[in-house]
Amino acid sequence: MKKIAFNILITLIFLNISLVSFLFIPNSFSYSDEIDSKYGESPTIDGYINISTQEWNTAKKIQVLLNDLPINLWVMNNDEYLYISVQLDLEPAAHNSSEFVGVKLSNTTSENLEDFMDAKIIQFSNISGGKFQYFDLYINDSIYFNDTLSSGHGAAKLEGITSTYEFSIPINEINKSNEDAILEHGKTSAFMIIYGVSPYYPSSIRKSIIVLINIEPISTKTPQFINAALFFLVIIIFCILGAFYSFYIYKIFRLKDKIERIKR
Repeated sequence: MKKIAFNILITLIFLNISLVSFLFIPNSFSYSDEIDSKYGESPTIDGYINISTQEWNTAKKIQVLLNDLPINLWVMNNDEYLYISVQLDLEPAAHNSSEFVGVKLSNTTSENLEDFMDAKIIQFSNISGGKFQYFDLYINDSIYFNDTLSSGHGAAKLEGITSTYEFSIPINEINKSNEDAILEHGKTSAFMIIYGVSPYYPSSIRKSIIVLINIEPISTKTPQFINAALFFLVIIIFCILGAFYSFYIYKIFRLKDKIERIKR
């Protein structure tokens, strides 16, 4: 009986350690040009990162250099969209009234410029007045054309010295045309982040960087109710361990009493 109880205790301890490790090991943070997208809820695409609603908190966040310009980059996705936010700081005099930030997409992981055939651009017409347009473009022989059907969304806003650009790009979009790159869950694609100062592409592009984004598969998303169930399971196992521990303490005291009685 004691051997069975001991085996049960060891098994429960092992399960508890495994569950705690699964739930509480933190995500690593690194600066890299290869980004693992994180699964999250849809943010509001308005050019504003709302800290109070924690809308971008589940995103992968890194800082990269757009040539010599540091930018903050957020990446996450859900079942339908890949969300990208680019944030950069410039002195007020350095911000151009018609500046833009764009995302060029490739169907592959190739860094060859000719493989970037799709572009999403947020173009200011009056940055101080908050006036901008979102463009969905396809690229043919370095010439930018408006898509027949625009897909995705984008918004931007300037606050102080910080301009924020937010994009939502469809994943596995039905009825895709050859004007758009195809993004898929579980697939890695090359993206080029671009910055420029006027609506003349590509001659107005001043800075750029290529990053690889690994779009998280749907199947790897852990539903919240599973996390909650695992958390409660850990609590239950702790309670059972506590009960076993109390039982063994009780048995030790009983054994001690028996030994003292025998000695008398």
